[in-house]
Amino acid sequence: MTFEIFRKYGAMLLCGILLGAAGCTEDTTGREAAPDGSGGGGDDQPEYDYVTVEYRKWQNGSFNAWSTDGSSETRTVAGMNRFTPVDGYAGTAWGGRLDHGTPTSVTGTEGFFRIAKIDGRWYFLDPDGGAVILHGTQHVRPGSSDEHAASFASRYGSNDRWSRETGELLASNGFNYISYGSNRIERFPDDMRDNLLEPGRQRMAYAENLYLLRTFMWDMTANLGYAFEDGTYNRLVLAFEPTFADYVENLAREKCAAFVGDNRFVGYYLDNELPFVAYQNADDVRGVELKHFLALPDRYRGAREFAEAFMEQEGIASTGAITEADREKFRAAVADHYYRVTSEAVRKADPQHLILGSRLHDWSKYTQGIVQACARYCDVVSVNYYARWQPEDDFLANLVTWSGDKPFIVTEFYVKGADASYQGRPYANTEGGGWLVRTQRDRGLFYQNFCLRLLENRNCAGWMHFEYNDGYGGTSDSNKGVVSVEYEPYSDFLELAGELHRNIYPLIDYYDAAR
Repeated sequence: MTFEIFRKYGAMLLCGILLGAAGCTEDTTGREAAPDGSGGGGDDQPEYDYVTVEYRKWQNGSFNAWSTDGSSETRTVAGMNRFTPVDGYAGTAWGGRLDHGTPTSVTGTEGFFRIAKIDGRWYFLDPDGGAVILHGTQHVRPGSSDEHAASFASRYGSNDRWSRETGELLASNGFNYISYGSNRIERFPDDMRDNLLEPGRQRMAYAENLYLLRTFMWDMTANLGYAFEDGTYNRLVLAFEPTFADYVENLAREKCAAFVGDNRFVGYYLDNELPFVAYQNADDVRGVELKHFLALPDRYRGAREFAEAFMEQEGIASTGAITEADREKFRAAVADHYYRVTSEAVRKADPQHLILGSRLHDWSKYTQGIVQACARYCDVVSVNYYARWQPEDDFLANLVTWSGDKPFIVTEFYVKGADASYQGRPYANTEGGGWLVRTQRDRGLFYQNFCLRLLENRNCAGWMHFEYNDGYGGTSDSNKGVVSVEYEPYSDFLELAGELHRNIYPLIDYYDAAR
């Protein structure tokens, strides 16, 4: 069923069941939705009829046994006893709601995407004034392996046809955000751009990653005459190189020029998964460590001198006197420096668009000083969220507190299906951070559960599933996509994702009414 756009939200809200929705555990026919989206089931019923989904982790080079630990209370839209799903909602062409209250705490340029708080909840404001939760997928481009190329040639034969059908597929399943995802930031190519960003009467928001620090690292041989020893030193030492600030200012000026004036463009990620903090603070290279910075060779003396100045400022007499609190404070100081330098460069190059953080991952997103530094300089805090069946309540509470008066978005999450294959050969599914479930329907159940729990949090302004296309080639055959290597849509997954997308704003009203 298509993602229907109406002019007035309240006037034409459709009530009833989404017919044929996979995974339904209850027939909701005949329920009448209350204005807040509640289904009239009564408080005598449990709020959810949970489902249980089996999964397994890839860990230390092998799969663990199938498990349901933590997944036995998986929520679904159809399993909500006090909420009635709808078939569509009124909104702007961007999928934004029109029935919102007065925006406050507005940040951004009018006529472009902004952020705002409305009735205590964070939204993006789309260029037409709608309050929108962004929900999309990324790396929307043809695959690069030989297997992808063969499938593309057989099924489409041209970027025009592929992009037209892909734009329609994503829009019809309720996605309202995409990214191209090049390693060196670029716009969608002209022969696919409009088909993807304006499918039919709808419009897609998009954002891209500048990869500022990573690109500086890649270009060091050309610019400085030597390569960075990534894996020997933490790459954040490069943020203190004397040429770094000028380099990122020039890079931002060059790359942002491609997006200036485009109101479909939301904004920029600064980098991806920078090594601010290692797991349990146990690695000098995967996380920022004060002792590591103090021991840097002369080649990286900018970072070493920053660490030495920190020691003097904090009155720390020797490396043996460094405390756990000192380590945390130093990490926060490094993060503050990185976000200040990079965000100033981007705002100077393009004041029209938002800055969307740096996609914090692993232990970095659980660290107060890192999140606070990101929120201090960026408009949105972005996190990549793996190794959990669902968002943790305590972490989301911390994220709200640490982000201050800023919203957050989840910029990567997924699970893989064990039933995915290429020409009858099952994927190895050993690559990537997502866990393994048995079927595509189970992937949809995971998606609904994860996103329903995000919707409960008023600071979450969106999420981006990872990613459009399955990986293939070598050891990278993995079921991350909404389409297969052969570009076949995963209909069971998409049906459940689309059901959730069509109900986002009624679900928000339902959750907010319960507060």
